[in-house]
Amino acid sequence: MNLKENVSKMSSDSKNFLLAIVIAGSTTYLLTFIEIWQLILIPGVMAGALCYKKPREGIYGAAIGITIAWAIYMGIAMITRNAYINFDQFAGLIFGSLGYGWVIILIVLLCGMLFGALGGAIGAGTTLLIKIKQKNLRESSEITNLDETEESNDSIEI
Repeated sequence: MNLKENVSKMSSDSKNFLLAIVIAGSTTYLLTFIEIWQLILIPGVMAGALCYKKPREGIYGAAIGITIAWAIYMGIAMITRNAYINFDQFAGLIFGSLGYGWVIILIVLLCGMLFGALGGAIGAGTTLLIKIKQKNLRESSEITNLDETEESNDSIEI
């Protein structure tokens, strides 16, 4: 089996989940170069909005995508700029001895995962509320249209 056959057999929910991971990861990676960490909610909201039918998948997709992007970014920073030394020194200030830089890295990745999940929940919830509101508006307009046609039919019958 090749990739096209595998993708064609996948359900639309699975495709949306994978697309949410890719969108969250790629936009997160692009936004990490701006270095305003509060923007991390934007990719989460985008991924969550994509999977509004199953909010759990939107939350998971955003959390996984953002965590993977942050892990790649931190890995590159540790290789090119020796960022692990800074993590280790910061952990030494907190714990009293060196060698605990990996704890700081895990805390940073956990924070990224939590912010991704929060953004995914916001995106999925907001999109779900908008869809429900549109459905209610559509139903109410159909009811008023039916009432108007009944009134016009009543006036014709008189």
